[in-house]
Amino acid sequence: MKQQGSLRQRLEAAVMERHCVNHPLTEKWAQGKLSRNAMMGWGTEHWHWVSKMPAANFYISANAPKDVIEMEMENFREETGEARSHLDIVLRFARVNGAKIDEIKAGRGLPTTEAWTSWLLRVAREQHWIAAVAACRVGTESQSPLLYGRLLPALRNIYRFTEEEIEHFWLHVDADTEHGGRGFDVLERHCTTPEFQEMAIYYARESARMRWFYFDGIYLHYETGYKLS
Repeated sequence: MKQQGSLRQRLEAAVMERHCVNHPLTEKWAQGKLSRNAMMGWGTEHWHWVSKMPAANFYISANAPKDVIEMEMENFREETGEARSHLDIVLRFARVNGAKIDEIKAGRGLPTTEAWTSWLLRVAREQHWIAAVAACRVGTESQSPLLYGRLLPALRNIYRFTEEEIEHFWLHVDADTEHGGRGFDVLERHCTTPEFQEMAIYYARESARMRWFYFDGIYLHYETGYKLS
């Protein structure tokens, strides 16, 4: 039976099956009911994930066409640039919620964070670049605008953070709109066979499932007190 909708629509639908905007952690956070400990934990775990991801840019670029390489290198420069390091911005939010930065950097993150990180890197290293772009740019990064857009009103109006303290969230509403959008664009351009299209949809869906699992870990460990480490 012929699949309905454009490739982009099908990719978006696959991600929405387990989009973290609908996770219980997000629901509680958007209501202003999430603890400071859980927000500190989110910052901690996000740092552990982001700090491992630059390798994925290069794994993808190793076998990708020029336009994909350009996308990945732009992503790498934006995330790691010294003038506005995204890692430092995440740590700023963790610190204001009580984290000790030296302990974060000396740690390894929750097993659920390690599982998500390892899965993304394995896909980027071992699978076709189409699978890796679908996982890293669509299944993961494309979630940020909707997810963070839902959290920003609570961060500003209930928790009363300053704009500097929540820079990660408003910055990535714009940055990941662009990154995720370019991911959709290159997949639409290069997925010229049904097999490539199904590959992209599969890995976008799996990536969203893995990010949901990562949120499970944060919620269980930092919010409910169920120890995972």
